[in-house]
Amino acid sequence: MAPITYRANCHCGKFVYEATFPEPLTKAYTCNCSICVRKGYVHSFLPNGTDINIVKGSLDDLESYLFGDKYQHKFCGNCASPVLIVPTDPAKAKALNVRCFQGPVNIWALELVNFDGASLDPPFEEKPFTGIEPTGELRGDGTPTMYHGSCHCGAVRVALRSQPLDDKFDREKLGDRVVDCDCSICQRNGYRWFYPNAGQVSVHDPEGALKYYAFGKYVNRKSFCGKCGVPISNLPSDLTEEQIAQLPEIARDETSVAWRKRIADMSPINTRVLYGVDLDKLPVKQSNGYKLILNEYINP
Repeated sequence: MAPITYRANCHCGKFVYEATFPEPLTKAYTCNCSICVRKGYVHSFLPNGTDINIVKGSLDDLESYLFGDKYQHKFCGNCASPVLIVPTDPAKAKALNVRCFQGPVNIWALELVNFDGASLDPPFEEKPFTGIEPTGELRGDGTPTMYHGSCHCGAVRVALRSQPLDDKFDREKLGDRVVDCDCSICQRNGYRWFYPNAGQVSVHDPEGALKYYAFGKYVNRKSFCGKCGVPISNLPSDLTEEQIAQLPEIARDETSVAWRKRIADMSPINTRVLYGVDLDKLPVKQSNGYKLILNEYINP
């Protein structure tokens, strides 16, 4: 097969690069360590003797998060996209996040090989929730269970009052769902969304580490930790009528208005940040958001 060059970027387009592989990717790697799970990484490693070709921006433009002393996790400080991992040892190859490849690469069609990074040091320490726990009513008829979680560095912590999130989770019976979406932002940032009511979720951010990113229809604003880059939630944009009037036409059409009303009382949360939830056992709906809203995003 002929070599293939993939172009990749963070969602906002601040950082763009290209990487050449000897043949199209059919296999990639995942890792079950605490940081890789939270970021939803799908890794591919550069062939020996090659490097990325940076088209826009620079590695210095990206935020860096060091876990342990071996790898710098590079992410965009504006949109949170985790574009790649740079080893502190320059002799080792960069790990590229295939989720950020344009096309998009069909993550669901790749052969994914898991690496047991969770068994390596340093171990991850769960952080106690220090805010006010939620008391809101559940959607559906599930038995209330309290889940805690956090970003990786612990600056942002969450609590969720929900039906049990396990292999018995029945999305039809309980009127709820967990979604893996391949739209331009969800695929890049590796979200796995759960959609509770606002009263079921508490987010505690005592250090002011949360940052927000909105685009397109500006219906939601996606939050993430500005220190470690882990995505947290997908809150309603909470814009005033005056602010909405200043948005592009695409953000003021009938679909956007209906969408705002539908999610006004929701607080979607990224299940990847929750402690004690086995993502591999949780029934997940794959949503083809890429085809649904393709024309709203242009790859840089």
